[in-house]
Amino acid sequence: MDRRTFLKAAAAAPCIFGLRELFAQEADKGSEWYRQALARMKERKLHGVVVIAPEPEADQLALGRQLWDLLDGDFPEAHELFLTGVFVVMTPALAESSGVRKADDKADRILLDPDGKRIAADTRDPNAFETAERFVKAFGPFLHGDAGERLKPRADELLASAPADVVTRLRDLAAEDIETRERATGTLAAWAEKFVPLYVWKRRTATDPEVRARLLAIIERNYLAAPKDKPGARLPFGTRVPIFAGAGCGGLREVIEGDKEDTGRMVACGMARVEEPKIRMFLRFLAK
Repeated sequence: MDRRTFLKAAAAAPCIFGLRELFAQEADKGSEWYRQALARMKERKLHGVVVIAPEPEADQLALGRQLWDLLDGDFPEAHELFLTGVFVVMTPALAESSGVRKADDKADRILLDPDGKRIAADTRDPNAFETAERFVKAFGPFLHGDAGERLKPRADELLASAPADVVTRLRDLAAEDIETRERATGTLAAWAEKFVPLYVWKRRTATDPEVRARLLAIIERNYLAAPKDKPGARLPFGTRVPIFAGAGCGGLREVIEGDKEDTGRMVACGMARVEEPKIRMFLRFLAK
């Protein structure tokens, strides 16, 4: 085959085999932060949960408050889910532009496998984020399976690759003497970043209440060590912590994205003004 014939064949190949469409799909993965979420799923071999945020501003604010309360509160069993899955919150427009959901799709909760492939979708319980108990009940089976069938293979894989010291210390959590249990706790805490899915599975299947309690404490310590200002376990992808600025007389106002530092919104001081209540924290959702 001469050079001219080869070049003609190569130019036609995308049309013949559909490669042009494939390349377009690969290039259009949505926002950069969504590509980072997909990379985290693949790297850590975790499933992803995409939550579609509601359209109305008031409903978005309510969901943002509920998410903040879950993430920042004392709810270790809820935090296990954020550690063992990659949570993503998307506006309907972003979900469509990223290929996660079609325009006529009504699902507002979507499960992705570690390669980013959509494997399940449904309409979530509208009250699922109101309390930690409701969140765990609604999202635990969705993420891990009713019997943990999506969590167990990852735990087994981690156990097979774990150093002997980790395997030994998992057994030592049930030792008779306190010194051995304490030593096991310290060693496992040092490895938690890598082995959290294994610890979660062991905690859920352990029959010894002290073993369950120690593993839960190790898992929660790992959660609390994660950064709060970067996407990950403590900040779902597609969300941001709002920024606040002074609004005069000690009050605060939210700085809207794109605002200049000083937009003239400061208010005059009133000597008899009743003190404003402290702003209840919430998360905002990215629009692009």
